Amino acid sequence: MIELIITQDEWPTEQQADGMVVEWTVAAGDTVKQGQVILEIVIVKTTMEVPAPSTGVLREICVTKGKLFKPGTVLARIDQAD
Repeated sequence: MIELIITQDEWPTEQQADGMVVEWTVAAGDTVKQGQVILEIVIVKTTMEVPAPSTGVLREICVTKGKLFKPGTVLARIDQAD
């Protein structure tokens, strides 16, 4: 299982500002393809589209729309395709 995480290195700011989930473009149980945009987040007025790190099935959304998160937080879990 792959955990979708935005690391501190990927964070668009040096500050310890929270990110916020703006929109999930897929639902738990959906099949996703590597590189497909599955999530939109905003961090300090910077909007980012987040792609699926691998092809598989989105098993769990850990941070729902409108919720805040910090770098290193697990946003979702994806079962990799065989």
